[in-house]
Amino acid sequence: FCFRINRSQFKTSIFHKSIERMVNAKPIYQKNIKQILSA
Repeated sequence: FCFRINRSQFKTSIFHKSIERMVNAKPIYQKNIKQILSA
């Protein structure tokens, strides 16, 4: 019940928040991922 009340106060959804975080974060390129995995 508390979760529903708290979520109703903040109108942004979990999906919206995750999209915002992806847009604001630095990009990670495929070559960087390959370097990390091969190390």
